[in-house]
Amino acid sequence: MQRYSSTLGTALAAVLATAVIVGLPAAGWAQDPKNPDWPCQQILVPSLSPASIWDGPSIDGLGDVWQRDPAVATLVRRASDDSVDPATLEPEAEALAGPEKQGAEQEQRDHRITLAFAGTFQTLDRRRSAAIASIERYAQHQRALRERIAVALRDLDAASDDPARAKEIKDAIAWDRRILDDRRRAQGAVCEQPALIEQRLGQIARMLSALLS
Repeated sequence: MQRYSSTLGTALAAVLATAVIVGLPAAGWAQDPKNPDWPCQQILVPSLSPASIWDGPSIDGLGDVWQRDPAVATLVRRASDDSVDPATLEPEAEALAGPEKQGAEQEQRDHRITLAFAGTFQTLDRRRSAAIASIERYAQHQRALRERIAVALRDLDAASDDPARAKEIKDAIAWDRRILDDRRRAQGAVCEQPALIEQRLGQIARMLSALLS
């Protein structure tokens, strides 16, 4: 009976140690049960629809046409540059569009504005997709660390009669926990990236849309 109690106590200690070292329980790790590799509080929207942020002409089928116009390509490059404040781009967008015209010339003017949005959407949407993939990789790495720590804790329990081995395992656990915690502290900034890209894209879309006839 005494031996049973000792074994139970050791097992319970291992469980409690797992909770302390590994951190949040698995249920608290993924915010959306449909997306187990999504650790962010922000709802995962895998892809954006141009129509959700753009009320101008459809960009379907435009592809990389925007790259053929050097002036449009330059504006797209600057609009997609995080170091450039979107608010400062309005004069450049107005210069690209030129004065309002009539008939076919006005249609051409609107087409250039639409191309600028198409290029910006394409560029920032790809960047956003890359950010989401990076977050999912981050979550997978965190989960792998948590699982490795859990295994190490079981090994530590089994190595109770081998002080040298126990110390080696404890050191490995401490190292993995440090990495886990460092990454967890960075999670907020990592999770903000898709939203920041969406915010920038929305600003550019509104600016360009205001120039349409």
